[in-house]
Amino acid sequence: MDYLAALTAFVESANGNSFSKAAERLGIKASTVSRYIKDLEQDLGIALFNRSTRKLALTEGGQTFLYHAQKVLFELAEARAVTSALNQNPRGRLKVSLPPAFARHHILPLVGEFIERYPDITLDLCIEESKVDLIATGIDLAIRIGTLADSNLKARKLAEVKTLLCVSPEFAARYPRPDSPDQLPVDMMIIGRQWPEALIWANGNEQVSSPVGAVLWINDLDAQLIAASSGLGMALLPDWLASGSLREGRLVRWLSAWEVNVSYESGAIWFVYPPKRIVSSKVRCFIDFIADHLVDSAAWQV
Repeated sequence: MDYLAALTAFVESANGNSFSKAAERLGIKASTVSRYIKDLEQDLGIALFNRSTRKLALTEGGQTFLYHAQKVLFELAEARAVTSALNQNPRGRLKVSLPPAFARHHILPLVGEFIERYPDITLDLCIEESKVDLIATGIDLAIRIGTLADSNLKARKLAEVKTLLCVSPEFAARYPRPDSPDQLPVDMMIIGRQWPEALIWANGNEQVSSPVGAVLWINDLDAQLIAASSGLGMALLPDWLASGSLREGRLVRWLSAWEVNVSYESGAIWFVYPPKRIVSSKVRCFIDFIADHLVDSAAWQV
């Protein structure tokens, strides 16, 4: 048995609760994953999973083995990263986790230039909203937006984020332009799933609380942008997403003198990565490349 391959298949299966998902991520057959798990169970003399037609769940022994297996794979990845960091030419597979809208607007347009500059690096972009466990999933680097939760991850700030109230020119023509949040049209917000019942607006020392009424619920930022541009309602959008539409006149900003804090969007854009004694050269060059192109640029200046 290839024990390293078996450990990798086991960890992927445990994280995804599925042999088939593990096989898809590893690029092997589901039957191969199943065989690896069977070989591990025979070697250990204990069942690692409780299997049913609907669900795959770890046994108590499986949970114990998962904890140690993840440590083994993490230490191996760190050993490889520390060694490769000594290489002057960054190389290898770089797994990056990215939020979808930010990836589409600001990372994917730069990928071609990055690949041309670093031909020995193979990018593996995981574009998804969920904040995955970087260590458990083998992610080298992630971009996260908002306020970072306390963790043992290393972080580097890329840029601050402002939240802007945006409407289309057609919407602005139908409703009087407000001077304060309490003049906003009721129940005309385009909002996502995580949303407070009221918004707190600030203008210097003045604070105003306004209730939130939804005309449309959408859980995707790009879709919120499109809906607002189509005149369906008002949207609170991050500056990195809305700035282009504002400059080109597809959107109009309301209440520009007021600031609003939406916790899951406001804050900053961060690079986060697992704590390692030496950050690999491939991670360093990606961070530096993106920062050079986006920090202090007009990428999302309004």
